[in-house]
Amino acid sequence: MRLHPERKGIFRTTLPGMGECARVAMSAGDAAPFLERDMYEMLGFHPRFEDLPERPHAMPSAGAAHGIARA
Repeated sequence: MRLHPERKGIFRTTLPGMGECARVAMSAGDAAPFLERDMYEMLGFHPRFEDLPERPHAMPSAGAAHGIARA
């Protein structure tokens, strides 16, 4: 039985104003949807940051950028 949600990264990218970061699963809670590399590594997400597939210039949706969930 898992007591804590899995901390899972989806891909890595670079965002304007944020720099190098990882897109993480929504199960990451308050950390979602993007985490800076340092925080991703400090919180123990998997896979390792270097092993995430790279997606150049990913742009978050307008709602995600402001913490607004889609209906």
